[in-house]
Amino acid sequence: MRQHRSRALVVSAAITLLLGLASATLPHPATADESVFVTGLEGGADPSAQETILYVWTRDADGKETDALTVVDVDPESPSFGKILYMAPTGSSANEAHHFGYTASANRIFGGGLFSNKLFIYDLEADPRRPQLLRVVDLDATGYSGPHALYAVPGGVMLAMLGGVGGGGPAGLVQVDDDGQFVAAWPQAGHAGAPDFMDDVGVKPKMNRMITSAWVHPEHAKHAGGPPPGSEGNEVVVWDWQNKKILQVERLDVAPAAVRWLHGDEARGGFINCLTGNSVWYWEDDDSDGRIAFHRVIETGEETGPADLRISYDNRFLYVSLWASGAVQQYDISDPFQPKLIDGIQLPQPNMMKLSPDSKRLYVSNSLLSAVDGDVRFEAWLLHVGPDGMRIDPRFHPDFDGYSPNGPAGPHDMLLKR
Repeated sequence: MRQHRSRALVVSAAITLLLGLASATLPHPATADESVFVTGLEGGADPSAQETILYVWTRDADGKETDALTVVDVDPESPSFGKILYMAPTGSSANEAHHFGYTASANRIFGGGLFSNKLFIYDLEADPRRPQLLRVVDLDATGYSGPHALYAVPGGVMLAMLGGVGGGGPAGLVQVDDDGQFVAAWPQAGHAGAPDFMDDVGVKPKMNRMITSAWVHPEHAKHAGGPPPGSEGNEVVVWDWQNKKILQVERLDVAPAAVRWLHGDEARGGFINCLTGNSVWYWEDDDSDGRIAFHRVIETGEETGPADLRISYDNRFLYVSLWASGAVQQYDISDPFQPKLIDGIQLPQPNMMKLSPDSKRLYVSNSLLSAVDGDVRFEAWLLHVGPDGMRIDPRFHPDFDGYSPNGPAGPHDMLLKR
């Protein structure tokens, strides 16, 4: 452990120096997506290309009417900037629209029904501002249920499934093709060796590593007031990406959630938040024994509920949403082992975040889960962010409470399109 920490101090000092002297040379994203395999978004590798559309995966607030893929205008030159343009319905209710994602070519969006175990496939090619529902896929046949994270991979989308059909564990990964047809599962449902829990997925192809995190089994996600004590996992699993073999299992604080690698092919570390454990961890590849070492670097405080993380594309800043305590925080991560809090903004129940390709705009939504949202006005905000901190854009006001004729709708995950 002392050897690892000594190496960590050396590495962190080097990172601090490099970031301070050459941050402008750090890699910019090829896309505005967490999946490194998405290549089809307009704007290519130009980080200055302004996004014009924000897609929001939105649940009907009372679960009685249709969920929807919501389209918000984020073109600052548009007269409808900050307004909802369209809601593309799923055609069914009580799906718990939670997470969604692009295909690698970004011509389709796959949305997961966390409670219904359905996959909703939307076409964007005909008109990106009016997505069309192509088909609905029942995921029961995969042997897994509770589609949580959706991560674009070559030839399709990888789904992190919370557990088995009918409830309970183990959890697993399922890959489908661009039409939603089953390709493979790891491990196969019912076979030994599967992680007991699953939540998010992040891949670093050049390292041949994939990391998955842990939350709850499907039935506990529905529990009123949140998952009962003892129902959440704390496993973080390191995989051989190419062969889908488990290499390492580490136990962190309770409910490790968002897997966020540092950006760029050469980056060898990343951050993960523990939602119930009220902490943020930094991980790093350790060349001495081929393992990845995890370090608790931020303690957010009791009952703060760090719900999401985003890393600026120059790897200088980390953004943390604290759902339970109502704040978005910005940290300087020049030394990733010792993040420094530089700013914070109070918002009601901030949850998911999405960062623009130039790292100047941070979108924030505030619906976490129907079982825990409570009596809150559903909103989304645009924060202008940078070295001087964060500020709210007063012009950005998508109306999630009044736009739909079905009443309030809860905005969760978000995607950008230029």
